[in-house]
Amino acid sequence: MQNHDSSKYLPTLDRVIDRSPLTVVPDTPLAEVITLMRQLRESCPVNDAGISQANTYGQLREITLPLTSGAIGDARGSCVFVVSEFSSELGGRSAKNSQLQGIFTEKDLVSAIAAGKNLKGLKIADVMRAPAATLIEAEAKDIFSALILLRQAGIHHLPVLDNDGQLLGVITPESIRQAMLQPANILRMRRVAEVMIPQVVQAPATASVKHLAELMAQCRVSCVVITEEKISPANSLLPVPIGIVTERDLVEFQALDINLSQTIAQTVMSTPLFSLKPEDSLWVAHQEMQQRLVRRLVVTGQRGELLGIVTQSSLLQVLDPMEMSSVIDVLHAGVEERTSELQKAIASLSLANARLESEIATRARAEARLQLLESAVVNANDAIVIMDAGHSDISDPTIIYVNEAFNQMTGYLPEEIVGQTPSCLRGPESDCDRVAKIRRAFSRREHLRLELINYRKDGSTYWVELNSVPVSDSEGNVTHWVSVQRDITDRKRMEQAFFEEKELAQVTLQSIGDAVIATDARGCISTLNPVAEQLTGWSTAEAKGLPLGTVMRVVNEVTRLPIENIAETALDGGRNCDRGCNSLLIARNNREFAIDRCAAPIHASSGEIVGTVVVFRDVTQVRTQARQLTWQATHDALTQLVNRREFEYQLEHALHSAQGYGQEHVMLYLDLDRFKIVNDTCGHVAGDELLRQISQLLKSSIRKTDILARLGGDEFAVLLYKCSPDRGLEVAETLLQAVQGFRFAWEDKTFSIGVSIGLVAINPQTASVTSVLSAADVACYAAKNKGRNRVQVYQAGDGELLKQRGETQWVVQINQALEKNRFCLYSQPIVNLHHHQTSEIHCEILLRLQPETGQLISPMAFIPAAERYNLMQAIDRWVVRTLFSNLSPVFGSNSSVRDRDLIATLPAVTSLPISQSLGVNYTHLYSINLSGASINEDRFIDFLYEQFATYQIPPQVICFEITETVAIANLSKAASLIWKFKELGCRFALDDFGSGMSSFAYLKNLPVDFIKIDGNFIKNLVENPVDVVMVEAITKIGHVMGIKTIAEYVESETVMEKLRELGVDCAQGYYLGKPQPFNLPSACVVEEFALNSLEFETKLAS
Repeated sequence: MQNHDSSKYLPTLDRVIDRSPLTVVPDTPLAEVITLMRQLRESCPVNDAGISQANTYGQLREITLPLTSGAIGDARGSCVFVVSEFSSELGGRSAKNSQLQGIFTEKDLVSAIAAGKNLKGLKIADVMRAPAATLIEAEAKDIFSALILLRQAGIHHLPVLDNDGQLLGVITPESIRQAMLQPANILRMRRVAEVMIPQVVQAPATASVKHLAELMAQCRVSCVVITEEKISPANSLLPVPIGIVTERDLVEFQALDINLSQTIAQTVMSTPLFSLKPEDSLWVAHQEMQQRLVRRLVVTGQRGELLGIVTQSSLLQVLDPMEMSSVIDVLHAGVEERTSELQKAIASLSLANARLESEIATRARAEARLQLLESAVVNANDAIVIMDAGHSDISDPTIIYVNEAFNQMTGYLPEEIVGQTPSCLRGPESDCDRVAKIRRAFSRREHLRLELINYRKDGSTYWVELNSVPVSDSEGNVTHWVSVQRDITDRKRMEQAFFEEKELAQVTLQSIGDAVIATDARGCISTLNPVAEQLTGWSTAEAKGLPLGTVMRVVNEVTRLPIENIAETALDGGRNCDRGCNSLLIARNNREFAIDRCAAPIHASSGEIVGTVVVFRDVTQVRTQARQLTWQATHDALTQLVNRREFEYQLEHALHSAQGYGQEHVMLYLDLDRFKIVNDTCGHVAGDELLRQISQLLKSSIRKTDILARLGGDEFAVLLYKCSPDRGLEVAETLLQAVQGFRFAWEDKTFSIGVSIGLVAINPQTASVTSVLSAADVACYAAKNKGRNRVQVYQAGDGELLKQRGETQWVVQINQALEKNRFCLYSQPIVNLHHHQTSEIHCEILLRLQPETGQLISPMAFIPAAERYNLMQAIDRWVVRTLFSNLSPVFGSNSSVRDRDLIATLPAVTSLPISQSLGVNYTHLYSINLSGASINEDRFIDFLYEQFATYQIPPQVICFEITETVAIANLSKAASLIWKFKELGCRFALDDFGSGMSSFAYLKNLPVDFIKIDGNFIKNLVENPVDVVMVEAITKIGHVMGIKTIAEYVESETVMEKLRELGVDCAQGYYLGKPQPFNLPSACVVEEFALNSLEFETKLAS
């Protein structure tokens, strides 16, 4: 136990010794001693002012030193020490020594009065008694020595002697209490109710003082409380204290020579009576005793009834150092013991809780399982029958339960079948041997499974598959049977039909177009149909009995490694097996066929697998075409490199391997420097050739396992598999040096280009493909921003800064261009290849950005940022609004009254065919490009209606261009927009047609007027016969559907001539006219297109 030092709260022994006790010699008359005791008490005045003040303010203040000294003097008058010689100021005597002879206390006086002694003639020696205990000052170490003697002797006055036995002083509970004012806070924390003495000696006011003395002596108490009885609200008698008589009062009465027998308590009792409440603190009691100079206070209840008394000894119990120390030790011991018990209890409770939770969980699982089993039994599709195995006839147990499925299968209700035996379900057609087998299984308590004909309630027969299992108790005795029964009547009919149709199937097998090989249960060939003989090169006679793998050699067409024998897989697994991807059949003559193949096990009527059927077909041509289409979908037609879609797919796989297996990869983002110079100087043909040569250069500088892709324009990407960032940086530097050393020659010009490379590491912390591409783009932009022709490694720390300087820079420029109207419109002519007229104007509206300083910016530079940051809707609206405002002076004022009235009512006239509404035949047509964001915006249609109405533009002069990719991605909304505005008279063109794999499939869902053939088919049209076929096919299909075709990227006369030969309707390109600033329609022919009618006719005629 921890040792708590309580001595700091305790007074020293010297402080509790009263060194001026009252002493007399043995022959002193008792009456004189009583008088001395009374006089000593009276010589200690009470601070009336203090008491009065306390009463005035309704609260007690702490006792001052004069009051304390008075209290100590009052304590001295409670006893007299009898010594052999003494010196007393009151008696005028002197003594050579003060040898203690005896002691006389107030309690002794009370005993003498109660005994009826005549006190007048007695001396002190006659009534004194020997001290019950004494304390030698030199031997006492601390206050505990005095407290132990006081407690053991049961006294209130302890004489203190020196080594010679001379009286030095006295220790009383009062002196100890007065010395212990330091821990007064303890009194403030305790309540009167905790220490009051409830057993109080009471007497009525009419009792004699002599009777009171007898009560004190008899009950061994120091006071009697004078009470009177009052009736409570509950009609019970309550003792209410009205005064008190103490031992000290008796000493006073004796000194005054009062006749105690004839004096009643009411005349001499102390009043007013000072009382406390049980809830008062002991500090209040202490203050009351100090101020009132009393040693005891009564405690009363709410109705004034007597509850008990509080004495100095009561307070001492609280302040008793010995008790305090003992209580502290006991409390700490109790706390530690309770803590230990609590910990044990908690541990025990935790263990019990864990056990209880485990038991609850176990029971819950058991209940859930029982509920699940019950639900499974009740709701099972198969009939379930439970039988009592304790029946006298163990070979035919009694049915005690059937589920709903049994009722549906047999027609018997539960109440009709329960109590019966399974034999009631059998009849003449039930096989006797199988019935006997059932009875034997029941008798032997064996698991049973067989098929049997049973009878329903209506007498009809059905085939049933029985699966009966015995259920045993804990001692191993079979108590029940559980039988699961399934109606297999339909299956039996099918089996019969199968056998009947086997011959028909064999004939069919010989005539189908797929190859079929049948094997036995060992996987050896039993037959081949003619197609299988043709593909394998083996006849049935030659192959019969040989393992399937010998005749049908199949390898992976990529790895050339043997592929699993699907017949063995079907035999082992007992289920169908389908394999098609990458299967290549090598015939007997080593000829190769791409095949799709599958196999299925053949079951006998008994269910036994007796062989397999392997079916395969020649898909060489289909797979070749699919590979070509797949290659076209995943590769760039110009450079033959992987395209952006396939690169992102490969990047996704690399990211998965990094996140799943901790592998490291590196992505390089390459953007050619000075490519535009070549493209603008020598044309797109030269630019395309440069891209092809650069592709081969880059491809030769990386590993075969790495992926090189063209992302678009002059942007490339490289994915370096299983490559550290350091190694990736070396590869990037190698590519940089290779491009720097490359020289591109075109005709009489030679160009040197550079490349800016962004490097991004791919590791387990990489978030997504988008984040990789974004980071690579940021790094590449940083490389360009730092002077181009360098490698920039992406660092996550400055990624946001680079992004702000890159894409955000474009966003700021775009927003500023929209606010300050710094966009400008360009136009490029679209020429009819067969009957051009100078009065006809058909052009595509293009967009440029005019910065505050520098040259015009092509949309290819800022459109990606606009798309990424959702600015395309604003740009599209700017283009429409600006074009319409430019056209309004010409068309808005010149349109017919009928046209203006119609346009003003938009969109109310959208249900009217435009051919019935607008009679004017306009020869102008302006094509506006719409983005996917605008098509997807529901309010964009309303915006277009509003612009037509505001600027009075005839819908017939407007054509909206939508790229094939955007149209397919937003098919329903694109089709809706097209239909709504075609009804007004607008026309629509499908741009970049042919870039998707399903272009024709979607074309019939989009009622467009023009198809703009993808420029990739036009650039090499003269040299590439595939492009010729594609363009011709697009043109013919378009004409069949009533759609005109427009060829883009026409940059030479030979291409234009070829297009006219193929029947293409219109053409657009640098050869026919470069983009020019847009002007009003009246000047379009000359100023916008920079061509006159003679030049047009000359080019078309040539």
